[in-house]
Amino acid sequence: MTVEFAPVPAFDQESSAAVRSRRAVLPVGLLGILGPTLDRLAGIRGTTELPAHPEFRMAVFAADHGVAADGISARPADGTARIAADLAGGIGPVAGLARSAGVGVTVFDIGVDAAADPDLSTTAVDVSRRVRGRSERIDVHDAMTADEVVQAISAGRDVADAMVDAGADLLVGAVCGVGVSTPTAVLAAAVTGMEPVDATTRGSGIDDAAWIRKAAIVRDALYRARLAGTDAVTLLRTAGGVDLAALAGFIAQAAVRRTPVLIDDVPSVLSAVLAHRLAPGSDQALLVASAAPERTHERLLELLGAAPLLNLGITDGPGTAALLAVPLLHAAAELVAAGPDSAGRSESAIDTWDAGLL
Repeated sequence: MTVEFAPVPAFDQESSAAVRSRRAVLPVGLLGILGPTLDRLAGIRGTTELPAHPEFRMAVFAADHGVAADGISARPADGTARIAADLAGGIGPVAGLARSAGVGVTVFDIGVDAAADPDLSTTAVDVSRRVRGRSERIDVHDAMTADEVVQAISAGRDVADAMVDAGADLLVGAVCGVGVSTPTAVLAAAVTGMEPVDATTRGSGIDDAAWIRKAAIVRDALYRARLAGTDAVTLLRTAGGVDLAALAGFIAQAAVRRTPVLIDDVPSVLSAVLAHRLAPGSDQALLVASAAPERTHERLLELLGAAPLLNLGITDGPGTAALLAVPLLHAAAELVAAGPDSAGRSESAIDTWDAGLL
């Protein structure tokens, strides 16, 4: 079974050039790297209109992973339900960042272990997209069935459609799950050719003993994944998780709908790589908020041909770097909309800043 996506519209070079021309009346150093980012946003959206009050929406896909039982996370194995409920309820630092950035957050239970919190359905978490309980142990079993991976990708696609239809101008995509960095490491190694020990990170901040256990899981799961096949759906089914599959579908459909997606950490960048395989051209709709100090992040960005907007060194918290970048993008758009200052420009003004010039 497969999931069908409509063709991704071509990047609109004319809209991008028009915004670049609009920026030319501003002092050349005023926006720095944010200027070309605004040009890119216009090309993705296919319009030169900069919304006065843009609508930002964040989708977080929450799921449990069977490998978490091996103690390969700094968080308790049954902690996903609590993390998801807190974020959905506006509790904690990530929820606070979203409020201050004006980003509406919806947390989707896509595969949380019901036994961990049987009352999860009574919280603000959206359970309507749930595919299954926790994913299987990927070192000895497939993460999910063929039907389930299609359901998960389709769920992400449908969430993107719903948010765009509701008026979202920019989307933020993230996952939330204890142990998610382990399937992420497996899939990152599968798509980049990295060795398991190089792809295995400290994740949420684990000690040496936990890292050794994690690296062994990544090694065994990678072996199974390579035997199964290299297409995106097979990789997600074999060694991923419903959260990663949903995020890949979300990113792919956002690109189809000409809606920029802001991502940041390793799981979201990995999902973007797989989204591009599901819907070729999805990579052009992406903005990477920040570089993460992890080898896999750099290698995955190379595959996408993407340069991060910032370098904040953030490795944890779903969408944290993306939420920090949102106010910068909003402020830059307002500067362009406001137009030139009253002093104007002299004949000596340049249009492009080159730091190498004396």
